[in-house]
Amino acid sequence: MPFSSFRLSRSLAPAVLAAALLAGCEDDPKLPPEALTLTSDGRLERGSVVTVTTAADGQPLAAGAVTLTVSPADAAQVVDGATLRLLRAGSVEVRAQSGERTGTVTLDVAAPPTVVFDMAVGGNRDIYSVALDGGDLTRLTQNVSDERDPNAGGGTVTFVTFRHGNGELYSVPLAGGAETRVTNSTLSESAPALSADGQRLAYATDPSGVAKLWTATASGGGAAQAAPNFGFGGSPETSPSWAPTGARLAFVGTASGTADIYQLTLGGTPELLVGGTAAEVDPAWSPDGEYVAFASTREGDPAIFVVRVSDGTVIRLSSRAGTEAEPTWTRDGRLVYTEFMPASETRLVWIDPKAPQTVNPIPVTGGFPRRPSVAP
Repeated sequence: MPFSSFRLSRSLAPAVLAAALLAGCEDDPKLPPEALTLTSDGRLERGSVVTVTTAADGQPLAAGAVTLTVSPADAAQVVDGATLRLLRAGSVEVRAQSGERTGTVTLDVAAPPTVVFDMAVGGNRDIYSVALDGGDLTRLTQNVSDERDPNAGGGTVTFVTFRHGNGELYSVPLAGGAETRVTNSTLSESAPALSADGQRLAYATDPSGVAKLWTATASGGGAAQAAPNFGFGGSPETSPSWAPTGARLAFVGTASGTADIYQLTLGGTPELLVGGTAAEVDPAWSPDGEYVAFASTREGDPAIFVVRVSDGTVIRLSSRAGTEAEPTWTRDGRLVYTEFMPASETRLVWIDPKAPQTVNPIPVTGGFPRRPSVAP
C-alpha cells in the first residue's frame, strides 16, 4: 500500500469506528421499564374484599389504568383494577399491568373463623358449624331430639341435648365425628362454656330446683358448685363465659333481683361487673381479657354492649332498631351475634368493634340460626 493511502486509512479510522459504535447502540434492545409495585389493604381472609394499590415510580396509578389478574384463577375475583374479592384460602399471586410495565405481589389468604350454632330445620334443632363468610356449612349432630346451646373450645363443641328427656351435656369434635356424653343425671344442665383450651367446663344445673353455676373438667369430672355461698336459694345463675386465662368466669346472676353480670375468680366471691335496673345477659369475655360483651335493655331494645373490665366503662356497639343478643368473639377481636328479625326470623352477623357501623351478615341457608359460639 502506498504511504499516502496508509495515512488516509488511519485518518478515517476514528470516524468509521464511531459510526460503527453508534450503529451498534441503535441495534441494542431498550432497557426494560421499571416494575410496578403492588400493596394490598384489607383483611387477607377468604370472603374479604381487599384493595390493591399499584404504583409506578412511587406514584399510585388510577384503577382504570391498571389490569389485574390472579393465579390460580379461581383464588380471587377481580372486581376492577384496584379491588379483589378473595375466594379461597392459601397463596394467590396478583399481577398488575399498565402499558408495558408489570408487577406482582403474593397474598397469603387465611381461612375465616368457624362459628358453631344451633338451627331448626324441618322442625328439628341441631348443631351446625359455618365459616364466617358463610362457607363450609356442616351439620354436626344428627339426633331427632332438640340440641342447642353449643360452645366451642380446644377443638371440641359441647352442647345441650334433650334426647333423655332432661337437659344433658354432650360433646362432639369441631371437625365432626362421634358424640360423647358429658353429664349423666336426672337434673337439667344448660348453658355449657368451655375454656379456650378446652380443658375446663362451666355450666348451669339445678340440684335444688334453681339453676346454679358449676364447673368441671371438660369430660364432666370433678363437678362442683362455683360459688355456693353467693346469692340466695331462689336466685338463678347462668350463661358462664371463661376469661382467656381460664382463671375467671363472667356469668349472669340475679342475687340483686335483676339479671346482672358478675365476674368470679375461681375459689373467690363473685363481684358485680355490670348491673342496674335493666337486664344484662349473654356475657362473652374478649380474647385479650380486657372486655366482656353482653346484651342489655339499658337503652330500650336489647342491643350489644361491651364493658371494660378494668374500670366498668360501658360502650354500645350495635345500633339497629330491634333485638340483638348472644355475642361471641373471634380470636382476632371481632364480635359475632344474633339479630332477631320480624316473623321470628334470625340471622348471624359480625362486626369489628373498631368500626361497628359496618355490619356483615353471615350467610346461612336452610333455617334460622341461634346461639353462636366462635371456635377459639
